Amino acid sequence: MTTTRTSFGLSRGDRLTWKYEILERVGGGAEGEVYKIREKATGLTRAAKLYFKGRKSNAKRFVRHARKLDKLKDCDIVVNYHHAEEVWIGDEFVYCLISDYFDGAILEDYLKNYRGQRMPVFEALHLIYDLTSGIEEIHARGEFHGDLHAGNIFVEQRGVFFSLRTIDFHDWGRPPGEERRADILSIARLLYDLTGGRTHYRKQPQAIKDICLGLRSDLILKKFPTIFHLRAHLETFEWV
Repeated sequence: MTTTRTSFGLSRGDRLTWKYEILERVGGGAEGEVYKIREKATGLTRAAKLYFKGRKSNAKRFVRHARKLDKLKDCDIVVNYHHAEEVWIGDEFVYCLISDYFDGAILEDYLKNYRGQRMPVFEALHLIYDLTSGIEEIHARGEFHGDLHAGNIFVEQRGVFFSLRTIDFHDWGRPPGEERRADILSIARLLYDLTGGRTHYRKQPQAIKDICLGLRSDLILKKFPTIFHLRAHLETFEWV
């Protein structure tokens, strides 16, 4: 019986082929794990996504992910893809995607800098605007993200601005239009969570409630049928 992996268990100093050295685990999910690595020949920092071999669909996802990263290489929110290969880990070859490493913090860790892990309203809206603008670039190319959450968005703050990168994509097999609508719902959910979630929602200003809409999917998609509508709202709404 084949055992399905849940982690590769790689630690700092472990080798990833003769070319790379593991620095730390960045994150993971159902498809695999992402590691921060060092290119031994140059000392440059990269990111490696390793796919769990036990998932039968991961071979196709691996190819699709590589092609999507290449297609979206001009989008500011997408990490720059370098190459794909198979690497030997333990007793098997696994699929690996190498890309640039973005020197920031994962959003779920970045939130720990705030009291109660809750961002002030204006900062949260600013971050959501930057995220929305970045995802709009992806949608404009006929693509989607498919798995937006605080565990796969990197954040670096420069002055009053946020620089964001996504480190993962997902394809649930739904029609592209449905996937893009799901991205919009995920952004609304992120704003809801960034500002304190259910515990604090009742006391949020109208600027937050006008986007989150109680997390009612039907209301959110009626008001923001495309990511363009959400971005336009963020640029023009009036504070009350």
